Amino acid sequence: MGAYAVIFHAQPRFTNYIDVFIQADPSNAHATYAALAAFGAALEGIRPEDFAERGSFFRFGRDPHGFGILPEIPGVDFDAAWERRVEGVIDPEGGLKAFFISAPDLIASKLAAGRPQDLADADAVRKALEAQK
Repeated sequence: MGAYAVIFHAQPRFTNYIDVFIQADPSNAHATYAALAAFGAALEGIRPEDFAERGSFFRFGRDPHGFGILPEIPGVDFDAAWERRVEGVIDPEGGLKAFFISAPDLIASKLAAGRPQDLADADAVRKALEAQK
């Protein structure tokens, strides 16, 4: 999601971190917490159930190696977005794949955020979609 999804769907773009959109339910919140703990993330003051709270945002690491965990993003329902997700190869040599938010859901989230960079990203993704037709 975020800038990496813009890069995937449209054009190169600078970013300092990656956003990860997660399902905000108790089971997934505990799985997210466990994965972050295994990764060695600093979790002081964060409880597993915090990852199920819509509207929360969690930032880990420092630029340019940071990442954000978002249990909710404006303009997009997680379950519907998961059904429309797009798989992409991010390391052709190793065959590493990742899931990205779909272009229409990315546009919706960028328009809902409404910041200048988000609006520019939405326009770039929209133009890339039109060029594919």
